[in-house]
Amino acid sequence: MWYSFSSRHMHERPTVTPPAKRDLLDTSASDRDTREAERLAAIEYLRAVRPGVDHVLQELVDEVRGVFGTDLCMVNLNLSDVQYFRAWSGELHPDLAEARRDSLEHSMCRYVVNTEKPLVVEDFLATEELREQHWLINYGIRFYAGTPLVTSAGPAIGTLCLLNTRSVEFGEEQVKVLGAFARAVVGRLELLGALEREQAARVEEKQRSRELQRTLDSLSAHIAIVDESGEIVAVNDVWRKFAEANGGDPKKVAEGANYLQVCDAATGLHAEEAAAFASGIRAVLSGRQESFEMEYPCHSPTERRWFMGRVTRFSGSETLRAVIAHENITGRKLAGEALQDQKVLLETILGQAADAIVVCDEGGRFTFANAAARRMALRDPEGATLDLAPEVLGVAHYPDGRPVPPEQWSITRALRGETTVGRETRMVRPDGTHYDVLISAAPLENAEGELVGAVASLLDITGRKQAEEHTLFQARLLDQVQAAVIATDMDGVVTHWSAHAERLYGFSREETLGRNISELTVGPTEAGLANEIMERLRSGETWEGEFTVRRKDGSTFPAYVIDSLIYDSRGREIGIVGVSTDITERRQAEEERVRLRDREIEVRTQREERRRIARDLHDVVLQDLS
Repeated sequence: MWYSFSSRHMHERPTVTPPAKRDLLDTSASDRDTREAERLAAIEYLRAVRPGVDHVLQELVDEVRGVFGTDLCMVNLNLSDVQYFRAWSGELHPDLAEARRDSLEHSMCRYVVNTEKPLVVEDFLATEELREQHWLINYGIRFYAGTPLVTSAGPAIGTLCLLNTRSVEFGEEQVKVLGAFARAVVGRLELLGALEREQAARVEEKQRSRELQRTLDSLSAHIAIVDESGEIVAVNDVWRKFAEANGGDPKKVAEGANYLQVCDAATGLHAEEAAAFASGIRAVLSGRQESFEMEYPCHSPTERRWFMGRVTRFSGSETLRAVIAHENITGRKLAGEALQDQKVLLETILGQAADAIVVCDEGGRFTFANAAARRMALRDPEGATLDLAPEVLGVAHYPDGRPVPPEQWSITRALRGETTVGRETRMVRPDGTHYDVLISAAPLENAEGELVGAVASLLDITGRKQAEEHTLFQARLLDQVQAAVIATDMDGVVTHWSAHAERLYGFSREETLGRNISELTVGPTEAGLANEIMERLRSGETWEGEFTVRRKDGSTFPAYVIDSLIYDSRGREIGIVGVSTDITERRQAEEERVRLRDREIEVRTQREERRRIARDLHDVVLQDLS
């Protein structure tokens, strides 16, 4: 039969209850979940699940097995879905011994843990409900006695149990003895857990110390940690190396030395700074200040150096400590001086720039204007704000004459983070005169990428615009000439194609620009002459004469062409201009005149021939009559 023991039933055998219901008695689902979570947490806290053999636990299970004479004695831990074999004595099945675990559903120990009461089954075969028990069917186990392993914190984490292949009579006294051994097992498990936690804490503390030292050593600043008396408890590698490199005694400025005493004892040139720094350390250690910092020079015989000393409270320690950091700011100081020099140089360069350059801050106030900008402006731009820009530079207009809204000004857009490159703008002064500029503007950002202002450059293109308008006027004049005007570079690539050339040759201006003139107009029989003309032109000659040219549709016609060189203002050859006219009608007229002249000559010749024949006939007749 099988039964469980409790304190109130030590003197009597309870009635048999089916095992499938034992763990459900007086226990709600939420209570079971809570107890399971507590059990698993206790097992984790004790670090009880470990593969190694503990010799004390092994001795305990060997002794328990010897006392009761069973085939097996086991210390089992109930996990969420398996029972873990922490220790055992006897011949455990090889598969189970290798796995050190089995499904919790197969276990009798789960009833013991769930009820937190001892459980004894003297003979599975004699108990109807247990004749199909897993351990009986698979391993021949007929006897089971288990008592809970109840921790000092309360939860039961497993069992100390006995198993045997023969039935065993197991009374109340045996249950008590088994319970005493279970308490010894719990004591050992708790001791092992405490020892492991202590060891883990020591390892963690060492690891933290190593990580702290590595962290300190990885920093570029010279760092020391002092306690409330000013004694140094830790320094980093940079601190040590600096002391050695500067001829100091590392023992006087390393662990064990008193930093405050060293500062108080300082004499000579920097004694005043040392005293001030010691005062700052004491203020932080006493809690009067959260932090303290001081910049000071520390020049060596071979170089100028500056340091920033900072003192802060050390967090993460129960004892009062302070972190002292000395950071070499020589690079920053020298960079500041270099930056100032660079600023002066930049302003000098910008002052000589031909473009007008202005800079404004993030609020739209002009902070810099070079000489060209001052010459262009109606008043000094520096100090003015964007809303006064029309009074400073004039009212901005698009090339088509429309006013530019203030929100679309190039410098306003730059203050929104936008960049403008080469935007053509006409600036109209109050007296109605104007000047044309190309405006480029970009945002200015600091090292953190924050917008701090904008810069704009204005290139005066008034002269260029006037030249373009003059050139456009000349091009329009050429378009009115009833002759094809074509310009090329010295290689014959078309750079200008007049309107009459479009009508005469059938090519649009867009089709010809950038193409070689020989591909467009030279007739199929004139290639040799075309090359000869180009050579004569390159040698400085002018050529004129009749030339058979080709239209876009492939047809040809005679043209009278005059080609000559184009020179720039310095007399350099820069291209060729050709003027061609269609002489088809003139040639046709000339051919007609030639035809008529030939006809007249032919008629005259025929008339003279008739006269000659008549005279000859007359003479013959007269002779015959005579």
